Amino acid sequence: MTGETLEKFYMRKLPELRKTHGMTRKEVAKGVGVTLGKYDKWEAGKVLPKAGDVDRLAEFYGISIDEILEITPEESAAINRQIIADAEHLPPELRDNLLQIMKGSHPELFPKEL
Repeated sequence: MTGETLEKFYMRKLPELRKTHGMTRKEVAKGVGVTLGKYDKWEAGKVLPKAGDVDRLAEFYGISIDEILEITPEESAAINRQIIADAEHLPPELRDNLLQIMKGSHPELFPKEL
């Protein structure tokens, strides 16, 4: 997604989530650990939430990051497979750390060892 597309996405998605949960902007901001001003900028599309912010939003609402970003299970699996493939280009220590994390969170993407 381009920056403009992401801005429009968050301008739609964040109020939708907030209203679905019957919350005010202030309640969400407090629950996520950001100022009301920062949260308002996200909803207005003036500033994009960073990865850590999206993680905290997902945790706050009790949903996955994939659900916040409206990523289908198939898209998520494809993204994760690409991350695993790209790990081969990392230095060995970083590659091993990343693959260990991926195995822990997505064991279905790794062949069973005999």
